[in-house]
Amino acid sequence: MKKIGTKNLSFTQRLQIETLINAKYKKQKIADLVGINIRTLYYELKRGEYVHTIKYSSFWYGTTYKKEIRYSAQKAEERYKIMCTAKGRPLKIGNDFDFVNYIEKRVRQEKISACAVLGQIKHKQLPFKTSISKTTLYRYIKLGIFPNIRLEKRKAPYKKVVMKRAPKGTSIEKRPAEINSRTTFGHWELDCVCGNTLPTLLVFSERLTRKEIIFKMKNQKSSSVIKCLNILERRYGKSFRKIFKSITMDNGSEFSDFYHIEKSSYGNGKRTMAFYCHPYCSCERGTNERLNREIRRLIPKGSNLANYTDDDIKYVENWLNDYPRECLGYATANEMFDYYTQSL
Repeated sequence: MKKIGTKNLSFTQRLQIETLINAKYKKQKIADLVGINIRTLYYELKRGEYVHTIKYSSFWYGTTYKKEIRYSAQKAEERYKIMCTAKGRPLKIGNDFDFVNYIEKRVRQEKISACAVLGQIKHKQLPFKTSISKTTLYRYIKLGIFPNIRLEKRKAPYKKVVMKRAPKGTSIEKRPAEINSRTTFGHWELDCVCGNTLPTLLVFSERLTRKEIIFKMKNQKSSSVIKCLNILERRYGKSFRKIFKSITMDNGSEFSDFYHIEKSSYGNGKRTMAFYCHPYCSCERGTNERLNREIRRLIPKGSNLANYTDDDIKYVENWLNDYPRECLGYATANEMFDYYTQSL
């Protein structure tokens, strides 16, 4: 068979290469069957390589994962078409491989979204030759220019449940407008993140700065929640009332002790204002729910929280608070929280 160059490979030939690779043919044999040079084959395999994750399940070891490099004819074809665009207007990313490698490394190792990495590059003015928009970044990821990053499919929209009972304490309907507008500091949302068994996590989320405070509780009782609030009050001392002006929570039984949530542990005075969402309206704690989703990236649903140490929980908390956020101009929650607490 007449041998041809890589640029003239058809999608059919790429599918042929993929089939032969999966059949464990030797590379020289594959090159001969397809009709290309062995060096051309190696270039083609590099062009279409991707990281494939294999899931294993066993009674003794549970679920384990193994990663291996594979060849995909589809990915090779997509990257070939992208490179063909060089015949016209060049790609904005050019040959800035450091830029590509930096984004891929942070996304894979630190589990930060590509958009957040791009925003932090601009926020900190890191020295890269490339400057692209968020839309262009995601278009390049979809086209395969970032071979080790893929876009996740969005879940089906949530169907809202109709409210059937009134809140247990002061309703969110009485919450001041300044809290709703997120223009003032010191207003928090509170929720529990549960595993398949006890213990559970108590999560505080500050509405303006997105600061997260996470406690590991041995059970999901109201007394445990009050104990965590008392710890926070002792930690911040006289500044507690300025930092925790209000707390908004759902109607779970763990938040039913309205009196002791608001009451200071140092006397009969109030330490904060507590507001309760409408039942089945988690959207009224949007910050809390959104950040809980980020926690699930490190602690998946169904995990046994007893297997996570206090240091593990602290790592999750620090990861969330050091995450560059678009809504904060790609500053971190720690940076914004420190700014507001220092100005008190």
